[in-house]
Amino acid sequence: MKTINCMKTESAAIELLNSNGYEPFKKKANCHCECGETQAVLAYSDNYEKAALIGICDACGDDDAFSEDVIQL
Repeated sequence: MKTINCMKTESAAIELLNSNGYEPFKKKANCHCECGETQAVLAYSDNYEKAALIGICDACGDDDAFSEDVIQL
């Protein structure tokens, strides 16, 4: 599985997704960060054409990351 950059907190990830036109989905997913397996927030664009994912890791995540670094399409 691909290792991805993560954010530290779920609230920061949801805020970043919202500011980029995505609506977070209630279901969580798993992904791989630098530390290992972690949870992620799933989101869809307004018209459900695109899906996005942001990993959440309190160890290696960065809440100040740029959207292009953490949003996985």
